[in-house]
Amino acid sequence: MSSSIPPQNEFSQGVADADNRYARARTSTDELLPPVEPPSAGFIIQLFVIPAVIVAAVVAVWFVIESLARRGEQDPAQIVKALRSNNQARFQQAKELADMLRLPQRYPELKVSHDLSHQIAAYVDELVAAGRPEDAEVTMRIFLVTALGEFQVDDGLPALLNAAQHDPERDVRRRAVNAIAVLAGAMAGLKPPAPLESEELTEALLKLADDQDELVRSETTFAIGVVAGGPDAEPRLVEKLAELADDPYTDARFNAAAALARLGNPAAPAAVAEMFNVESLASSLSGEKALTPEVTAESLAAQKAFKRNMILSSALKSTNLLLATPALPAESFVPLESALEGFLGSLEELQKTGPVPDELVDEAERTLTRVKARAAGK
Repeated sequence: MSSSIPPQNEFSQGVADADNRYARARTSTDELLPPVEPPSAGFIIQLFVIPAVIVAAVVAVWFVIESLARRGEQDPAQIVKALRSNNQARFQQAKELADMLRLPQRYPELKVSHDLSHQIAAYVDELVAAGRPEDAEVTMRIFLVTALGEFQVDDGLPALLNAAQHDPERDVRRRAVNAIAVLAGAMAGLKPPAPLESEELTEALLKLADDQDELVRSETTFAIGVVAGGPDAEPRLVEKLAELADDPYTDARFNAAAALARLGNPAAPAAVAEMFNVESLASSLSGEKALTPEVTAESLAAQKAFKRNMILSSALKSTNLLLATPALPAESFVPLESALEGFLGSLEELQKTGPVPDELVDEAERTLTRVKARAAGK
């Protein structure tokens, strides 16, 4: 590669001595230049100050325009009016609303707007009561219950409970339950925390946990795990989690296991152990189907492998949470020791359905060492 350093030529080895004509030309040229004078104050103002003022003015105008635009975008009346329109623009507004709720730095007032949350909740109640089965209407209800879960105020909770229990479409009910979990997590994360706790919420979750639809039960199990983590959570919710650890649906059991581990519940170790079981993992993955003809076999296999690895990652995280719970007796870790050994011994079989990441295997080996020590009472 060529160097940027100039070669050692006449310009670096005494130019004036080597070439007097060059030296004379340079001197005569310098003599033609006007004398150097310090710049005047007026010149400095024209050169620096005036452009700076112009730039500041442009920035100020842009800021005002941007502020007005944001204010218009966040006007609850305008947002709900667009959502209630009978044209395709309502879906664009729903998408924009979801985007804005995910950008609290840009739209700080939106996530805490009682007015907007209340108005959307009222509209959701209307749509659930109508219960229209058209795909567009179902999609709109899914959009709106999801949006209610993104707020950091609980004005939308009654509408979410209503949608979760009474919407005729399962997918809307599932999404409403998930939104309750998201909302509960958001409220618990406030400073100070404002956990969702009410008799209506508890009764609704207990009812939904017994729903005939297995997917609704699974979503509800996850939501109960979030709500039960509150400081004054209803004890019946924790009892229900222990019951759901024996649910006929595999994913509901897995959600219950992870929730019990977060709570340090004595029933957690045995429940988490199942998450490493090859047959249970296969049962969970059997529910993954190609939703459209465009989904290839390779794509579906990758989706299943991703879900399996997420379950295993959750199981390892749950195990480490249990290891950090000193109140659990040593013998409760024996099922986990056996389960981890079984998982590591079945890696070759598991790899046939998709790669298990090396870092996940390494973490499983480290966790097994710690579990063995704990089970031995060390």
